Amino acid sequence: MSLLSMLKQLLTEVGEAYLDEKIPAAPKTPAARKPAAKKSAAPAKRKMVKKEAPPVKITPVEGERSPVWGSWQAYGAQPITRPRGAGFVQVPEQIRRMRTLSGYITLDGTRSMESLFYQQGKFMEQYTDDFPDLVHCGRSTPMYYNLKDDELRAYFTWRTRYREGALPASQNAFLLLYAYEILNLIGFADAAAAYDALARLYADYGGQFPAVRKAVLRWMPDFAVYYRQPYRVEDAKEAAAITMLRHSSHTAEELLTAADTLSKYHIRNSSLYQAQPEQVSEIFKAVYQALLTHYAEQKQQSFSAYLLGDKRREQHMMFEGAVFCNRTPQPDGEYRLSPLCVYHCFRGQWAKETFCTAPDTAKIGALLRTFDSILREQLQFRTKLKAGELPDGDADVIRQAIADYFEEQKRKNAPVITLNADELEQIRQAAAHTADMLTLPEDNAAEMPEPPAPAPDTDDGDDGGELPDLPLSTPAMALLICLVTGESYQPLLDAGHMLSVLTDEINENLYDSFGDTVLEAGEDGAPVIVPDYLDELKGMLET
Repeated sequence: MSLLSMLKQLLTEVGEAYLDEKIPAAPKTPAARKPAAKKSAAPAKRKMVKKEAPPVKITPVEGERSPVWGSWQAYGAQPITRPRGAGFVQVPEQIRRMRTLSGYITLDGTRSMESLFYQQGKFMEQYTDDFPDLVHCGRSTPMYYNLKDDELRAYFTWRTRYREGALPASQNAFLLLYAYEILNLIGFADAAAAYDALARLYADYGGQFPAVRKAVLRWMPDFAVYYRQPYRVEDAKEAAAITMLRHSSHTAEELLTAADTLSKYHIRNSSLYQAQPEQVSEIFKAVYQALLTHYAEQKQQSFSAYLLGDKRREQHMMFEGAVFCNRTPQPDGEYRLSPLCVYHCFRGQWAKETFCTAPDTAKIGALLRTFDSILREQLQFRTKLKAGELPDGDADVIRQAIADYFEEQKRKNAPVITLNADELEQIRQAAAHTADMLTLPEDNAAEMPEPPAPAPDTDDGDDGGELPDLPLSTPAMALLICLVTGESYQPLLDAGHMLSVLTDEINENLYDSFGDTVLEAGEDGAPVIVPDYLDELKGMLET
């Protein structure tokens, strides 16, 4: 088979048509080799020909058709282009100079990742940029040295706009890097301004970025302790736990709201609360105080600890998970952050003591649900509610506390009639005159002598009426009346009665009504009425 036939066959196999054209001959030069002699029929010895390397293929410009359409064609000159979006990043001089910093601390000659971050951050703290490209940064621990040039420029552009008061779109890496700057006071005149910035970062981006929210909440108490700043409770659950722990200094509505915040059952959504919010809150505070007393006296444990968790102390790493350069070691001592937390520092090591460490949403929910259920029974509310599961005896305490609250309200709302001595004397005279007019015939009125003048009041105060219904003996009642009216109780002493015995009887028998002792010892040891209960005792006696 001839070479031409062989060529046609090969081209047919690769799917190309044979073109009967001659390759133009190269121009002759003095160094041109003479054409080889025509091969004879006899087989000749084949010479090894060194093949040249194939030419490098150059990608044509997008949108232009390359004139090369076969692998055997000669490649012409083509323009060299870059893919779109792969433009060169111009690196500002200050960023290049920043990358040359070593991070060495001149005081002790040490070098660390934290010291490098602080040194580079202080160098760039006033730098601004206006990089236009949107660059994604996936660093979990972003620092200046491990960010690429375009990532750095994108971050500084975001920081510039955020410092100017805008709220530009951000990402986790940028927010964490900015938080690291705040913790190290990079770009801030003092710790107070930095703490404000940390709170603002939490408020602006905490809802969109859960990881940033969690980290900032963990660092804010550390920041307040390290830099001696007043701690701001940003977490609603932490604030609710403080309210429940210090319930006596909060209103009934604040206490119920705090319990609802930590509860699995939200009583503020119940129909009973929405119908009578103020009364439900007041009754819940009375129930909560009764349970505190019940747990302390009967169970010898803290009811707050039962609901919110006990005290715990453990080693603590300041600013855990952040890049923080500890430039000023803290002196040894105790740092009380809030009613729930105390920091302890000893030789640079920190420990954290926390109270109410783990609020139990299920226990608090069972308390609120049972309270709601029992209160509906007492009020005969239109709908019923299944009670929650509480420890033995707790439901009885709740039921009794609710009943006591309503009894106290009846006592407070009962009408009180107050009469002075002159009014009482006029009433007695009018009553005596009316009785005389009704019992004596008219025709005998002239024959009868004038009625004697009313006798003056005696010391025992007996006007023929009934004594107040109080669980007291006659001497104890007499002593109480003497103390209320200011009369002398010397006749009781002359009769052989002991003031201490009568005082104890009054305090014990009236404790159920007042929940407290009503008599106390004065400066001379004589019994006196507690001023807070004087008006109420007077009303009970006059009624």
